[in-house]
Amino acid sequence: TYRDAINDFEDCKKRNGNNIVMDHSYNFYIALSYLQLHKFKKAEEIFKKDIEFLRTTKGDDWVHHLDLFYCGISLFEQKKYNEAIKIFDLSLNKYPEFSDVQYYKAIALNILGNESQALELLTSAKINADKGLTINEDNVIYEKYPYQVRW
Repeated sequence: TYRDAINDFEDCKKRNGNNIVMDHSYNFYIALSYLQLHKFKKAEEIFKKDIEFLRTTKGDDWVHHLDLFYCGISLFEQKKYNEAIKIFDLSLNKYPEFSDVQYYKAIALNILGNESQALELLTSAKINADKGLTINEDNVIYEKYPYQVRW
């Protein structure tokens, strides 16, 4: 369960520090678990701290586009649409054709009243999704990731 995963990763952090597994820190997995538990504020806090930790200790190149995507999702779920769009843009700077980010950014834009921009972005998201430009983690062949758009 997600609660057990949080406990396991917290234990890993006690033993090894906030280590990296498959391109992501233990804190990433903890925050993702909180996101799945609908603890959006807690997820946001951990994602933001982890992103800042990666930036300051390893450099901006170490901040993964998926870390930014899920941080944006934690904001989106709290209806912080302007903040979510800013984070989604950071993810798109790293992976410009990331269809899932484009999709959620389009929804946020639409909610904020930017219908034409939202429609344009949604159209682009669908084209990119059809090209397979979605979450590109190694395990994606086995299962869909949280918030991965199913067209």
